[in-house]
Amino acid sequence: MDARQGHLTPSSGEAGMEYFGENRLTARECEVLDLVSHGLSAKAIARRIAIAPRTVERHIDNVRLKVGGRNRAHMIARAWANGLLVITRSTHGVSAAL
Repeated sequence: MDARQGHLTPSSGEAGMEYFGENRLTARECEVLDLVSHGLSAKAIARRIAIAPRTVERHIDNVRLKVGGRNRAHMIARAWANGLLVITRSTHGVSAAL
């Protein structure tokens, strides 16, 4: 499917946790993953969820390491390939929501 025709949505996990192998993503890490998949910067994410940009960067690094991503784009690709994000059809382009 062409990414411009899809909608990225995090898959549902138990009690706000997403699992990637033995690694568990926290609810906040899932939220940050969602916002990164929308293309938001760390500063924009920090403003949206009212935390420091450095804390957002730390969450991004944690998610990236847990999913085995080399960078943010690879992190999103790995999350999608392993079921943490699901592509669904949307008339508004690629997006992700919890």
